[in-house]
Amino acid sequence: MNFFIDFFMHEFSIALEIVDTLQENGYLEGVKSVSKVKLNLGKYSGIDKNYLIFAFQNLNDERFKNVLLDFIPTGGDEITIREILVD
Repeated sequence: MNFFIDFFMHEFSIALEIVDTLQENGYLEGVKSVSKVKLNLGKYSGIDKNYLIFAFQNLNDERFKNVLLDFIPTGGDEITIREILVD
C-alpha cells in the first residue's frame, strides 16, 4: 500500500506543479476547462503515466476534471508541457 501512495504522491506533485506553472504564466486566465495537455515525457523520468492521469483527475481544480493527457516520449529524463488546449 505504501508503494502506491509513494508513487501517487510523486505524480500528484508533478500534476500540481504543471497547474501552478500554467497559472503563473497566465495560461489559465479566463479558462473554463482544459481539454488536453500534451507533455514531452522522458523515458527515464520515473513517471507512471497512469498515476499522472489519475492525479489530474483528482486535482481540486474543476478545470482539469476531464483533461486528456497526451504523452510524447523523449529520450531524456524530463517532463515538459508541449501544448495545452482549453475551452
